[in-house]
Amino acid sequence: MAKIIGSIGTRGKLAAALILLVLLPAIFYSAYEISSLTTSEELIADIYARQVEVVLFSLNQYAWDVANSWANTINSALKETTDAHPGYQPLLSSFLKENAGIQFLFVSDSLVSRPQIIHRDSVIPHLIDATTIAASLHSNVEVVNRLFRLQSSGYRKISSITIADSAGEQSLALLFIASQSDGSRPIVGIVLDAERFIREVLAQKMNEAAGDNFLVSVNKKGSDRPVYGTIDPSEVRQTKELWLFPDYLVGIRLRGQTIAEVVRERFYRNMILIGLLDLILIAGAWFVYRTVQREVELAQLKSDFVSNVSHELKTPLALIRMFGETLQMKRIVSEEKKQEYYDTIVQESERLTRLVNNILSFSRMEAGKKEYHFNDVDLNTIVGKVVKSYESHLVHLGFRISTMLHNGPCIIPVDAEAASEALLNIIENAAKYSDKEKSISIATGREGNMVYVDVEDHGVGIARNDQRRIFEKFYRVSSGLVHNTKGSGLGLTLVQHIMDAHKGTVTVKSEPGKGSTFRLSFPTKNNA
Repeated sequence: MAKIIGSIGTRGKLAAALILLVLLPAIFYSAYEISSLTTSEELIADIYARQVEVVLFSLNQYAWDVANSWANTINSALKETTDAHPGYQPLLSSFLKENAGIQFLFVSDSLVSRPQIIHRDSVIPHLIDATTIAASLHSNVEVVNRLFRLQSSGYRKISSITIADSAGEQSLALLFIASQSDGSRPIVGIVLDAERFIREVLAQKMNEAAGDNFLVSVNKKGSDRPVYGTIDPSEVRQTKELWLFPDYLVGIRLRGQTIAEVVRERFYRNMILIGLLDLILIAGAWFVYRTVQREVELAQLKSDFVSNVSHELKTPLALIRMFGETLQMKRIVSEEKKQEYYDTIVQESERLTRLVNNILSFSRMEAGKKEYHFNDVDLNTIVGKVVKSYESHLVHLGFRISTMLHNGPCIIPVDAEAASEALLNIIENAAKYSDKEKSISIATGREGNMVYVDVEDHGVGIARNDQRRIFEKFYRVSSGLVHNTKGSGLGLTLVQHIMDAHKGTVTVKSEPGKGSTFRLSFPTKNNA
């Protein structure tokens, strides 16, 4: 447990060091770039907002100057007549022709009892008449009364109201109080054609205000079609309402590539580079972490290997020495007991020999010096010899051994000694990890162009996550009886190497608590 905790602690320190040295600087720099973009965009937004305010102020001021000029012209014309007479039409029709942005005019007395419409070429919207105008004036009586009060104090003001026709459509009207030579004060309304006014009156002023650096466009709210200008609505960076026409928006952007687009392009380019750098750093950090982790794990496995091998060597040597010394001191009189001691010494010697052979075989395999000598041999013969040589030891341990050999011959090109070593390692594993039901079944068979030998036990079994790793060198399952039972961790690695050399396979089917079945499959001569 202490070793596991120590290994986890080492990996944790390594991960923390990599995060501090590699990942955190990249994260901080990325955050700095994002915050810089935010600051830059806020500055750009402020620049746009100020520019739009300047353009809008000049536009609206110009619009009100034009309206005031119209009011002066109309007032001067009205002073030439002394009564409310249809003569207003010829008097103001020429004025209407000169100012395309005006839809029509109307003049009404202070009581709003008989408003008169002055139109261009006798054409006015058929849905607007004196009744609808009177209704609009009555609904804005407070505006009208305020204009009269200001007029009485010597100040003429222009106010805007909306006039609704009988269909509910609304038009903007600029109201002011005129003065006539006879002392009367009629109410005058200038009904504007909004889009025409924007195109023919405000366009020149918008171009002057925008200058050479900006593009200006006017759109009606909810419409993508520009009333003036050619800027796509998606390209507009700032918008404001026109004071005269609240339903219309003035949009502005820089000519060519905007500052915002330059900054954003730089930001995205930097973010892509930073992202690639972060990925490389993360991949490098992960590679370093995995490499060091594997080295730590390998060092731990080697340490466990030395410890386990020492224990494996110590146990048979202790038994051999103990029984040998007992026999040497002639303390055993019974021949039967002596024979039992002799058998134990031989078995432990064989066990010690197998362990040493495993270590030597592994060493030769690692160095690439392991040699195999292939001959045509019946797999049943190999299995029979292995079972015969190891059966007495298994019976001594309390195991029941059952074999079921294939009826026909199972001739394969094989190194008989290596194949026996592989099978013996599988059987020895089955014996080690069977603590309750001590039963081992060995069977041979043929499947297509392959012949196989199965070794089935009813031991502790192997978890699915461990099944793919049990053939790695030094690897041992870290839980349960499998962990508690001592071993070198080389047996299954040797089996895998031997089967690879024979172009065969080793597979396992296992379920924790129910046992395992290992299969060694060898290709036949025709399939080799």
